[in-house]
This record gives sequence, structure tokens and C-alpha cells, in this order.
Amino acid sequence: MKKFTVVGLLVVSALLESSSVCLADQRAYVWTYEYMTLPRGATELESYTTISTPDVNKFEGITSTEQQLELEVGMTDRFDFAIYQVFIQEPESDLRYKGYKLRARYRFGEKDKYPLDPLVYAEYKGKPDFSEHGIELKLVLAKDIGRLNIALNPILELEREDGEWEAEPEYAVGLSFGIVDELLRLGIEGKGSEHGHYVGPVISHGRQHAWMTLGSAIKASNIDEGKPELQVRLVVGIGLSD
Repeated sequence: MKKFTVVGLLVVSALLESSSVCLADQRAYVWTYEYMTLPRGATELESYTTISTPDVNKFEGITSTEQQLELEVGMTDRFDFAIYQVFIQEPESDLRYKGYKLRARYRFGEKDKYPLDPLVYAEYKGKPDFSEHGIELKLVLAKDIGRLNIALNPILELEREDGEWEAEPEYAVGLSFGIVDELLRLGIEGKGSEHGHYVGPVISHGRQHAWMTLGSAIKASNIDEGKPELQVRLVVGIGLSD
């Protein structure tokens, strides 16, 4: 496949967006999760496009692109489930299949019942031949104060290598403000682990039936060798049914 394959996937998403009038899981961030799940019976398609470079001053010949397509279904008003198909295009290479992910979210209580609104997130990452396994656990803590949203995600990554599981703590945090009701939001995000820390602006546009969010992660500390110094992510969501 050529490099325009990723662009083609985005075009398909845009075409779906133009015909959709249903509810979707509108997000204000690209790395950080908020306190929300899809309503029971609702279905959504999301497209994640992430561009990464190990040198913030150079892109040509060293930039990789990851494309994730997610189908998400609201199982109950508090619980939803999603399946991801993940593709990657490394520098000077064709687009290839990377693997799949299975994700579940459960929302506790209702908004403002607790000082911070809690949600739990669990994700399994794998390949069809079961050669690699990974589990990601998140606690989502969020709060809306008028048009201001604050979200914090403590994260535990578990990966199986050489027959043993290894654990790595991570985090993501976001702050956003609604400029024009829910139509336009501006914010800032941070994320990190023992390999380095990142921060960057984020902008979200759209309404619940169709939306898009663009954000970046720029290195804010020393970064381990082989890790990206800059990432840019576009997430597009289209409601398919409700």
C-alpha cells in the first residue's frame, strides 16, 4: 500500500460523517479520557491518526503514522465496549496490520455525585497469532465546572515479554474550556511515563453526532532513545445509530 492509504481511510470517515445524524462519544482530548460512555444501543465509528517523529526538528524519512479504526457500542447506559483495528506505516515502508484491541469502560454513578466523576477503563492489546499481549488499565477522574473540564488518568501498562509480565505506570491529564458551547473547545494535555513527559495544545470541534479533535504531544523533558519527541493525533467520531 502507498502512503495515500491512510488519507483514504480518513476520506471514508468523512463520507460517513456527512450522512450521520446520530449520537457519538464526543471527546475534548486525544490522549486523555473523560467521564463518559455511549448510551445503551448507540454505536459509533472513530478514526485515530497519529503521526510520530523521533526528532522534533526533522520529519522527512523518519516519521511514522499509526491508524486505528474503532467500532464502539453502548451496552448499557454505564458500560460500553469497543473493538480497534490498528495499522502502522513506518518510514519508507508500506502500511501494515499491527494488531487489534478490545476495550471496555464502566462509569460509576452520575455526574457530580462525587467530588471527581470516576470511570474505569480496561483494554487488551493483541495479535491474531497471540505472539504479543498487553493490558492497559486506567482510572478516569474528571470534573466539569461550567465550561471548564478537568480530567486525570492514572494508567498501568502491562506487557508480556519472554514469558513474563512487565508493569509500567503512566499518566495523562487534560484541561479544556468550551469557547462556543459544545461546538468548539480549546485545551492543553500532558502525558508521560518513565521514558519521558509531553505536553501540547488540543482543539475539539463538532457536536455529538459528528466531531473531530486535534492534539499534539511535544517533549517536555529528556526522552529515552527511540521514543518520539513529537506526536500529532487527529481523532474523528461519527455516530452510526442510537
